[in-house]
Amino acid sequence: MPYADLSSEQWNDLSDGAARRMAQDIADRHDLTVVDLKNAVYVGRSHRVALFDRDGMKFALVPGGRPALGYDAARFQPVPHQAASYADSASEYGLPPLAEYVDAMTSPVRSVEMPAMLIAVEAFDPCEVPLAPDDPRVLELVASTGDRLGGVSTFHSAGLTVEFDQTGQVVRARATRDVSYDEAMAGLTSIGLRTTSADEWEWACGAGATTLFRWGDDCPNDGYPFDYKTGPHRQKNLWGLAIGQDPYKHETTTERTIVCGGDGGSTTCGGSGFFLGWLTLATAYRDKEFGQWLASDDGCADEILTRPVIELS
Repeated sequence: MPYADLSSEQWNDLSDGAARRMAQDIADRHDLTVVDLKNAVYVGRSHRVALFDRDGMKFALVPGGRPALGYDAARFQPVPHQAASYADSASEYGLPPLAEYVDAMTSPVRSVEMPAMLIAVEAFDPCEVPLAPDDPRVLELVASTGDRLGGVSTFHSAGLTVEFDQTGQVVRARATRDVSYDEAMAGLTSIGLRTTSADEWEWACGAGATTLFRWGDDCPNDGYPFDYKTGPHRQKNLWGLAIGQDPYKHETTTERTIVCGGDGGSTTCGGSGFFLGWLTLATAYRDKEFGQWLASDDGCADEILTRPVIELS
């Protein structure tokens, strides 16, 4: 059986030994290293997760199948706090009934043939250039912070981001350069990768969950996603991916006008209401106007996040 035809049922039904051998063969065929093979549980669902390394970038095996993607708002039954939050937002901004709005902001229900593939565990920004801790730019920034650092774990300044450990030592540093969407895609191609399609992103994020969010239909009622440092949105999902965690961290897809996993913070930064803020993390969330603006000549973004894919041979 070609590995691209591997379904979650077939993968999870393998013995541990057979799964290990398959993971190693996948690694050998694609010049990867197997770094972990484990059983994981996410909000009551279990799955065998296989993780690979490619030059420092971690990938997870995402099985294939013919999933139903998208969301049908007619089946959404909001809990009282979600309905109340939306009612406040609708009154202030003149929004339509809740089901109509959710329907407009999520992709339509559809059945898609999805091959198994390897998908990056973390989003990747082609705009980022890694820097050594002793790079002059890093040393200059560290020296300029002085006493201002004061326990801060990450410091940003003039296109530089430096992360520190608890002792104040630099553990990661990077510079950000401006690139266009086309340049970002070309950068991925140059290292033998591509970003996900919109369908692949939904499958990777939801992992077959039919609820509004990958963890269920409910969401907190006293804060936005970035206010919560823990919770199901911060956990690795069923496939082992860190995905859809922060509405400011939207990800590009192969369809230039479609972004997933957020809306650049345009909803939350305006204080539009907690339910609307969480809705941006819905698996099938699509802000068409934001995507079209981002792809236009007027669109701009501080970073272009992608979700690299390795196709299985």
